[in-house]
Amino acid sequence: MKNILITGGSRGIGLECVKRFHKDGWNVITCSRNKNNWLKNLKLFPELSNVDYVETDVSDDDSLNKLFEYIGSKHIYLNAAVNNASPKIISQGEFTKISAENLFSTLKSDFWSYVVCLQKELNLMDSGGCIVNVSSVNGLRPCEGAAMYSAAKHGLEGLTRSVALEAIRDGIRVNAVAPGVTWTSRWEERESSNPNIREEIEAQIPIKRFAIESEIVNAIEWLCCEKSSYVVGHTLVVDGGLSLN
Repeated sequence: MKNILITGGSRGIGLECVKRFHKDGWNVITCSRNKNNWLKNLKLFPELSNVDYVETDVSDDDSLNKLFEYIGSKHIYLNAAVNNASPKIISQGEFTKISAENLFSTLKSDFWSYVVCLQKELNLMDSGGCIVNVSSVNGLRPCEGAAMYSAAKHGLEGLTRSVALEAIRDGIRVNAVAPGVTWTSRWEERESSNPNIREEIEAQIPIKRFAIESEIVNAIEWLCCEKSSYVVGHTLVVDGGLSLN
């Protein structure tokens, strides 16, 4: 059985990823910061009871080190990994008015954690392995009001392509997926304070709707299978045409 690590697997795209790869027969290892969220998922999706869940804060180096020490001792190796964990952005707003602490928090969670995960995952993989970094359409264009998040995702784009050149020498493919706006619980929370937000955002998207989580996972799944065996260092943009504006 193939082993796959999916970070941030208790909500949104990450949870949809866990469900998909579990259904496909993979041995799934996942993590998140809040174990209670995962326990709630098990009540809704009892079929996920054999998913190996580890409570982990990806923005904390010690927590990440413990995660990978555990994976190495119990599972020995990884065949694939999806780096998806991304906590709530606390550095939104006008750049000059955001505290240095909040800027650094976003940098750690949305860039540095990916750096650490990527390095450790590669050391657990042999030829035939693959890694998908979940980036963002905002890593391909400027994003007013979320400068540090955009900068982190731009950094992730450069990291993905550069590491891909090195990893492919060992037969490991590294790629990324850049979602556009995807309807998840985060947007539902924002809808409670702005009931019109869905319509307002959809008006800006050429396809005129949000993505659903499974559409993003379709791209991730493809990059982890043999059908994409010649795809290296590529970012698959799944944004309904948003980046064309």
